[in-house]
Amino acid sequence: MMDFLVRRCLRLYFPALLLFCVPFAGNALAGSQDPNPEPPSIPSKPLSLPIPRTLSLDMAMEIAIKAHPQYRQAIHTYQANKEIVGQALSNYYPHLSVGAGYTYETGNFVISPGFPPSLYNVILPPNNTGFDYYQAQANISETLFTFGQRITQVRQARHNANSLGQQALWTLWSLLANVEIAYDTLAQDVLLVDAAQKTLKDYEDQLHVANGEYQVGTASKFDVLNAEVNSSNAKLNLITARNNVKVARVGLLNAMGVVYGGKFNVLTSLNYVPMDQGLESLLHYAMDRRPDLLSMKEQEKADRQNELYYKSTYLPSVGATAGYSYASIFFPLTYNWFLGATISVPIFSGFLTVHQVAQAQKTLAAARDAEESLRQNLMMQVKQDYYNMETASERINTTRALLSQARESLRLAEGQYRVGVGSAVAVTQAEADLAAARAQYVQAVYGYKIARANLIRDTGMNPLGQIQKRNNKGVVAHE
Repeated sequence: MMDFLVRRCLRLYFPALLLFCVPFAGNALAGSQDPNPEPPSIPSKPLSLPIPRTLSLDMAMEIAIKAHPQYRQAIHTYQANKEIVGQALSNYYPHLSVGAGYTYETGNFVISPGFPPSLYNVILPPNNTGFDYYQAQANISETLFTFGQRITQVRQARHNANSLGQQALWTLWSLLANVEIAYDTLAQDVLLVDAAQKTLKDYEDQLHVANGEYQVGTASKFDVLNAEVNSSNAKLNLITARNNVKVARVGLLNAMGVVYGGKFNVLTSLNYVPMDQGLESLLHYAMDRRPDLLSMKEQEKADRQNELYYKSTYLPSVGATAGYSYASIFFPLTYNWFLGATISVPIFSGFLTVHQVAQAQKTLAAARDAEESLRQNLMMQVKQDYYNMETASERINTTRALLSQARESLRLAEGQYRVGVGSAVAVTQAEADLAAARAQYVQAVYGYKIARANLIRDTGMNPLGQIQKRNNKGVVAHE
């Protein structure tokens, strides 16, 4: 019987109401095109991702996309707010409800107001006799027109979702930049360990030579002690460098969102690709594409729609209702139906709407101020990153020349010492200069890479896309 009621109600009234609701729903859906890029999708559940024995930078970033909980949180928040768009759109469609009931009740009643109860009780006294009452009904309602309340809610929900989508993308770009910085820090520390090992070997060779010459009387005890001190200091520096590698390895795992990664190696390279864009080009790109700025622009649009929504509540709303029911105290039940129209006109609500509109306007003004503040900070960040990258590039050229000079200085000092015209102090100083030059060159190259990673993030570029672009240029070792 219930199926029959629902089918009959839908057949009689749903087509007519649908004629009202479909055009309005179409208007709402017409603006559903999202011009902003979607953040990359994630697995439905967190994955335990194995880290390969040799980990490249792009692999590390792909692991972060799939595993990092901060990005997963941002994506789930974005997806949750996309559902609010569907909730807002539901106001464009009819709302249908069905129900059935049974009661056991008495049937006492009065004839009309003003009829003396005492006289009625004489004619038909009340009693406690009960009877069965059965009922089943289906109701349908549709809001026909609200003067903008529904469409502003849909647009507000869509802009809020777009804002959170861009915020999720900015979260990802920041996380990937952190991965690149952590990866380059680890690669730098690995190369510094190699430089420390070379320095230690040089000092050990010097100690071996000093011992041999001391045995034949061509060197003093001071030369031997000086070589031993240098060798010990080199060992201490190597211990520190190896500890830095361990700490940097943990930092990279944390940047990827991985708790334990086992043993893995990173690719090291002193090759690098300079940024080919100028400062003005980067600033324009950041203004047009940086996700957190786009997020604020979407939030400003949402706040504007919120203001329009509250303004629309000054106006009436029009709706339609229909129902179909079967009810009686015995079978077969008898049917009834109804059709109706409603109009709701707000008259006075204690100035509630006035204050709601004022609040929405102030919120919109605050959103515009926040957007301008971010725009100014964005320009400052891009300029600082660009100048830091330029300085790092100059340091590379200087330290490269310094490294070449230190090698030649050591070669000359060792040659003079062997023929007896130089001193052990000069050799020691040349060794120290070479060790410092090696470390400074490594730090200069990776300082450039880290500055470039910061610039890529603050400009709003995709760090993983930039790596793939650099790899396509044929540069070796993840660069």
